[in-house]
Amino acid sequence: MHSIPLVSMTMPSPSATAAAARRTRLLNGIVAGQSSSALKPICPPKRLLLLRHGQAAHNPRAEVAREGGCSFDEFLRLMEEDDSYDAALTELGEDQASEAGRRGHVRLALRDVDMITSSPLSRALRTADLIFPPHTSPPSSSSALRSSSPFEGANNGTPRRVCLEEFREINGRLLNAKRRLRVELERDFPHWNFSLIPPRDETWRPDAYESSEECGERGYHGLMWLMDQRERRILVVSHGGLLSHTLNNNPKVVLVDGRDTDDDNGEGTTTMRCTTKRFGNCEMREFVMTAWVSGDDDNVTDGEIESLDVRNNGDGFQPVITLEEVTMEISTDCVSNDGGDTSG
Repeated sequence: MHSIPLVSMTMPSPSATAAAARRTRLLNGIVAGQSSSALKPICPPKRLLLLRHGQAAHNPRAEVAREGGCSFDEFLRLMEEDDSYDAALTELGEDQASEAGRRGHVRLALRDVDMITSSPLSRALRTADLIFPPHTSPPSSSSALRSSSPFEGANNGTPRRVCLEEFREINGRLLNAKRRLRVELERDFPHWNFSLIPPRDETWRPDAYESSEECGERGYHGLMWLMDQRERRILVVSHGGLLSHTLNNNPKVVLVDGRDTDDDNGEGTTTMRCTTKRFGNCEMREFVMTAWVSGDDDNVTDGEIESLDVRNNGDGFQPVITLEEVTMEISTDCVSNDGGDTSG
């Protein structure tokens, strides 16, 4: 494994958002603080697809108000009024997920997926099953846009499906963030592997929300678990709050804009969604994910380590993850993610 100068890997493109640029400078500052001049990638990069679930029972009024510029307190009030235990997808949410699986760019992105990982909340699991139906293979590159079914004429082999607590929504207080018993999930989603989650929800608290720092750190642990797996192209189905706190509020996760800016709106200016904008329902973004560590880290021996799971290496092992967005979908909306974020 070769040492790659980090500065040359993370310079923002001309269209990079201010937040991405700040995080690039942060990472370059980390490099400057090391005894060596560069961080080293500790394993080959992975292709990561992040997808937020479809509209759920607690979303409709709160999401409309949020898009209209309401305060966070108003957003939260509407969420609480429409709260329900392990909130299920609405009829619209089911349609959103089914439709997403038929979109050309989504089908192309899914063509090589070899693992699907989901939050243990039902709305995320159901979204994953609708966008990528069980017992099907990803579409081959030649058939992805041609076939009437998203996965007709697919490659051999089906992705494994693994449920992780790390990717559940920001936890506590709201019932829509509380998950069901593992035995119930195994009954309703028999094609998923739930062996990594406890038999019952051990972390939900009725009196307080998980902090944004706790939520973002949990998401970071989930990303490091993904880096430790053999699969190279991974779909993660999660939630608006968890994705926001992990990508935007954790200093160990550096978001970089690597999207192609050659296309424009006909007026010579590129109109791309800001990288920090909150995920919409059933919105998917694509990233190249790389984990970096100082060459002086005691956990690294000749460029290799036994496990990338930060829980197995002690508090001193805290690799930096870069997420370079390469999503090829153009949008005219460029509103950054300001303010708080909770269950979604």
